[in-house]
Amino acid sequence: MIKMYGKVKELIPKLLDLDSNEEYLIELKKPKDKRTLQQNKYMWKLIHEIAKKQMQDDMDIYINALEESNAKYEYLMGLPSIQDELKKNFRAVKPVRLEIHNGKEFVVYKCFIGTSKFDKEEMSMVLETILRYATELGIPTGAYYD
Repeated sequence: MIKMYGKVKELIPKLLDLDSNEEYLIELKKPKDKRTLQQNKYMWKLIHEIAKKQMQDDMDIYINALEESNAKYEYLMGLPSIQDELKKNFRAVKPVRLEIHNGKEFVVYKCFIGTSKFDKEEMSMVLETILRYATELGIPTGAYYD
């Protein structure tokens, strides 16, 4: 699979370099309006301050915010040892419950794709949740915005 990103003037020469004897399926679409790096930096600074104040792990705060914001996720079930593998493919993984099938223990995991794949609107929903956490804890929110 070949993925190309750019403006038309940049893409045409790349297309002309393809093997003319091969067939290709080309799909053109405008990229999603992704969340900004500034939003991401701001979010993680606030998460860190919230976690510090609550004596929790940053990732726990992040997962809570994703859940409360109804962020995209999927449930997967696997052996307890699969959690590290899931973390390689998902930004956040939360064990939900233990199940026994045919005498074997399995864990149901809630797997979040993470905010790096979010558009600005989805990211804003997560940020609103985190801002609410910060406000409830008396953490100044404007001080972290660059």
